[in-house]
Amino acid sequence: MVRSTIGLVKRFMGSLSFKLSFLAGVVIFVAVVTLAYYAISRQQESLVHEKIQGALKDSEVIKAAIWNGMMTKDREGIRQIVRAIGAQENFKEINIYDQKGALLYSSREGSPFEPLRDNTSPSNPLLADLGTNTALRYRFSDDGQTLSVVNPLHNTAGCSTAACHAHPPSERVLGALEVNIPLLPLRKKLREYTTATVLFAFLLFLIISTFVGLAVMIGIVPPLTRLKEEARRMARGQYSPGPDPSGGDEISELTRVFNDMSRQINDRTRQLAESRKTYKDLFEKVPCYLTVVSRDYRIVRANQAFKEEFGDLVGRECFSSFKGLSGACKNCPVKKTFQDGAPHRSEEVWSIGPEGRKVYVVVHTAPIFDYDGKVLEVLEMSVDVTRQEKLHRELRKKEEQFRNLFENVPCYLTVIDGYYRIAFYNKIFARDFGDSWGKHCFEIYKNRDTRCENCPVKKTFADGNSHASEEVWNRGGQDVFVVINTSPITDEEGRTVAVMEMCTNVTELKLLQNELAVLGETVAGMSHSVKNVLSGLEGGVYIVDSGLKKGREDRVQAGWDMVKRHVEKEGHSLRSKERRPEYRECDPGTLLADVCDLFRAKAASQNVELVCDFDPVMGTAVLDPSGIHNAVTNLVSNAIAACRSVSGEKHHVTLSGRMTDAALVIEVIDDGIGMPEEVQQNLFRKFYSTKGSKGTGLGLVATRKVVEEHGGTIAVTSGPGEGTTFTLRIPVNPNAAKKAS
Repeated sequence: MVRSTIGLVKRFMGSLSFKLSFLAGVVIFVAVVTLAYYAISRQQESLVHEKIQGALKDSEVIKAAIWNGMMTKDREGIRQIVRAIGAQENFKEINIYDQKGALLYSSREGSPFEPLRDNTSPSNPLLADLGTNTALRYRFSDDGQTLSVVNPLHNTAGCSTAACHAHPPSERVLGALEVNIPLLPLRKKLREYTTATVLFAFLLFLIISTFVGLAVMIGIVPPLTRLKEEARRMARGQYSPGPDPSGGDEISELTRVFNDMSRQINDRTRQLAESRKTYKDLFEKVPCYLTVVSRDYRIVRANQAFKEEFGDLVGRECFSSFKGLSGACKNCPVKKTFQDGAPHRSEEVWSIGPEGRKVYVVVHTAPIFDYDGKVLEVLEMSVDVTRQEKLHRELRKKEEQFRNLFENVPCYLTVIDGYYRIAFYNKIFARDFGDSWGKHCFEIYKNRDTRCENCPVKKTFADGNSHASEEVWNRGGQDVFVVINTSPITDEEGRTVAVMEMCTNVTELKLLQNELAVLGETVAGMSHSVKNVLSGLEGGVYIVDSGLKKGREDRVQAGWDMVKRHVEKEGHSLRSKERRPEYRECDPGTLLADVCDLFRAKAASQNVELVCDFDPVMGTAVLDPSGIHNAVTNLVSNAIAACRSVSGEKHHVTLSGRMTDAALVIEVIDDGIGMPEEVQQNLFRKFYSTKGSKGTGLGLVATRKVVEEHGGTIAVTSGPGEGTTFTLRIPVNPNAAKKAS
């Protein structure tokens, strides 16, 4: 019981409410005591001043009472007055001194009244310097029980002229009246006042402390108790903040801050739990080997992938458990991380299992620090790259094979960058062109200062596709025929960063073709003749069909005549072993009209309008009609093909002719794709064709041969996107024609 009571008292005295109440009470008590002390001091000073003023008044009354006795020198009367007044309760003693300090009269019983006749100084310090200092004087006794007031007796005009004892006017003070007043009643009164003040202060201390304690218990203790309970729940991990108070005081603000802190702790705890779960899932399910290694190289933790591959090796040394070593690895990244606290990386080969299966791994280490910043453990992540290593070796092997193929392929292989500079080349290119690294391809191949007009490399950079072209290079004054194929080299995003250009020297093949030139020209002539006849047959069939559909016998007859004429012409060509020009007089207008009839239907079917700008009757000229017909047919056929290659609006091919005094001028004009300068220079070379595999490269060669057989000239005017114009100028002088034959 006693212990519980003592404990209860201790808890109460240690509570915040008691401390606040006691502290507030002590502060108020000190303030009240200080105020009381100040009030008592002021009261004491007031009472003392009052006593002094009363003593001075009493001394003036006594002076007035003894004035007649002093003027008549009635000593006995003075003595009786002094004793009578001194016997009153308010006075302790009344003394009268002369100017030298000798006691003349006193209210004390049996006191000698013999005045001092020597020159000794008076024992009463209040009597000093009476002759020079006439001010009123007072002092308290040493025990504080008596107040002594000395009122000097001045030498007035009546005194200096009285008969009793005349004093000269030079003597300012004749003596002094001393009134001693007891202070015991005053002290008693002061003690009573002090006691009352102290009791009031103590009572005020108790009342205020009680009210403060009640205020603390009502206004502070409950919210603090709630905060304490919240703190205890928080310590147990139960973060459940209550409702926020609406008050504006510090306790309410503290409660709101505490609730905010609880919510933040809840959020952080939830995030920490999620992070731990994520870390655990990541640690367990990451598709690589994860282990945590201690300073003695023992495995502390291992993830699922590691355990499935090597078993449960927790507690065993990492170098002996699955690497088969007797000590730490020679270049151990775990050791380095323990030494410098930084991540490290290494590539290792492990020998796993009794059969010694080799596993290539890349090891990464990361430090795990304690609260003091020291490396406590090391996280070791090992990635099995055996498959990648095998693929890498296979890739190196393929790269070596590709390099050998690139170096030893029997053609020129170069890699061209985006600035048309040679970035790489093979052996045969280095043999024929020397060291060309960093130089422009057009500078090395063709001794040009600018890029080629019909450049396949440019096309590959533009569309990312492979392109091919045939070109003729001039090296050492000789023509070199090459076939060029380009292929894009792309980056990871599919952008073309370079172009591989393969140039095959086909000069020997061209020489072989020259040996077969006669046969080729014959075949070409026959093929062009057959092609032209077929075009004529198509035109005749088209006219026959249209006549049959419309019931017009005249169109049927005209179409059938066209078919028979071209069949007869082709039969004549096939029966002849070699085409020789047969000059005779003919009308060029008839030849040109026949060509227009031949291609009008074909042009219309390809959205090309064939315009015939000549006079159907132009006069006679000595010509080879078959040769001129084939030459013009080749040009018109090529013009239609050039227009067909351009999509979009309708195009036009114009066949014009006119006779002058000396020559027949024939022009074939189209608004097709046009030709760059480089193509124009190779137009009349054998086997050169801009149609790729669709052309023979002999049509324009045969055309030029026909014109030259007539002693005429052929000229071409063209530009990329500007169309093409072929101009034939053929002499009409029969003698010149014979001479040419």
